[in-house]
Amino acid sequence: MLRIRPQSLAKGLNASIRPFSSSTGRQLIPVHISGQGNGTVQTITVPGKPFKFSTDAYTMMDGKESHPSPIAYSLASLSSCNQVTGSVVAKELGIEIGEWLITVEGKLPTEVFLGGEQGNPNWDSVALKVQVQSNLMGDHDPKFLHFAAEVERRCPMTALFKRSGVRYTSEWINKPLREASR
Repeated sequence: MLRIRPQSLAKGLNASIRPFSSSTGRQLIPVHISGQGNGTVQTITVPGKPFKFSTDAYTMMDGKESHPSPIAYSLASLSSCNQVTGSVVAKELGIEIGEWLITVEGKLPTEVFLGGEQGNPNWDSVALKVQVQSNLMGDHDPKFLHFAAEVERRCPMTALFKRSGVRYTSEWINKPLREASR
């Protein structure tokens, strides 16, 4: 099991922060969404695509919890972005990947968000746990360690959480690739 602590990647993370620059010479992925709603419920669409999903708030925020909250979606973005990034990185490294099981636990203080106090409404902590099947040999296989570190370095949602100042931890577990996954 590989545990990546914030301080273990701090040097590499700061080294990879790029200054603001123009988009000349870089490929950018355009991302557009549109949201419309009433009260605490909003329906999000992706223009030109058939995608549509809705959000609602927790009952403590006068929501009805009829849909996942934007707060839950932020953690879902972290989970799914790691899997997408991991699939890209695995392909580049020649690693065969099977099933993923990712859990994310966050602790969000409410003093600023709901109480109106001064301060930062950001997450207090976020913990990512990734279990992924691969054709590599265990959690300490150097290729698996490189794979996990590279996914964390390249995942936009991981960078968003880490660079926001949240206490971020992750744990990467390499599971044997099952025949059914191949």
